[in-house]
Amino acid sequence: MIRTDKGAWPWRALWLIPVSVFAVLTIVATGGGGGGDDISNPISGGDDPGPVNILPTYNFFLTNLQDTDGGLLTASLGSGLTVSIDIDGLLANTIDLSVNASNEVTFLSYAARAGSRFDLVVSSGGLFPLDGTIAVILTEDLAFDFIGAPPTSGAFDVVIPAETISVTVVASGVQLSLSGGEVIPYTWDEFENLLDDDAQEPWLRRASLAGGAFEFLYENFFNVADILDELEFATLTNQLVESCDMFTGTPPPGILAEGEITVTWTGSGELSPGDDFSWQFNQCWIDESNDPIDDLINGTILLENYTETVDFSTNTLLDIGFGGLSGESGGIIFDLTVSETVEENGVFTIAADDVITITGGFAMIIQAP
Repeated sequence: MIRTDKGAWPWRALWLIPVSVFAVLTIVATGGGGGGDDISNPISGGDDPGPVNILPTYNFFLTNLQDTDGGLLTASLGSGLTVSIDIDGLLANTIDLSVNASNEVTFLSYAARAGSRFDLVVSSGGLFPLDGTIAVILTEDLAFDFIGAPPTSGAFDVVIPAETISVTVVASGVQLSLSGGEVIPYTWDEFENLLDDDAQEPWLRRASLAGGAFEFLYENFFNVADILDELEFATLTNQLVESCDMFTGTPPPGILAEGEITVTWTGSGELSPGDDFSWQFNQCWIDESNDPIDDLINGTILLENYTETVDFSTNTLLDIGFGGLSGESGGIIFDLTVSETVEENGVFTIAADDVITITGGFAMIIQAP
């Protein structure tokens, strides 16, 4: 699948699951190919009726994993800050997409629905003034005209027992208000920078953290959604092993000069509901062109309990994803360590503060309205 990326919502200093991780997933899944491929009908049995019909609009829902599957989606930074996202029931959304004559899907715009809520569980052992549970409640639909860009309209509240922060999206960025007080405007860049500015009041940093959480969650959803129509390629060669980039100088101590990714599919025959996939990263270095800071990835991403339903009377895709919305097991499960490597005079190093661990995950279903 393809996205219409226009700019970036700038939160990557804190919420680091690099796009490069999923770019590698797509390359491996397609055997080196790219772009969108047909979503066929793998569960029809008998004669293959060909690519399924895909609607121009779908709902999509995110929910927590079952406790036995890995827990809340959590980022733990080397600086000592840990943030978990606890979705309250279902996080409901809609997405618009286009489908060309070859059944190639392009994600266009989406909206997070008013009334949805998630909590941020923040822990730093007192190192940051944000510890505790922060509720993030959508008070208006949050509309995104392009995948990966800031929202263009909408509002949400950021709530702790002693305060309510109102965040309203405007043309130039956001407007913030503490418990009905003065409205303070910020551009998107200014809003981002509040989080890491020790001189700012804690309520402003909480609001910035909540904004970053939206991107962290939705970036991960779309990264997985991007490869849904590539999964059949991963079933053709099982196991599939691909080499990562080779260090162009001396790697950090104890790190392989060239790592690898192993993709494992647990099914047999054709891609079917209930199938699982595993992407195992073994010291996989991603060389970012013209950037002195690159990423080293170690660990696994599990895609468990594949779901796909097709209306055979019309050959229309009704739902697709991993896990379920009613307590079923499975989903997207992370156990990753992502480290930034810095090169100086041909020698690569990793600073302890530049290591982020991602664990837990979420279930996701794209569903016909």
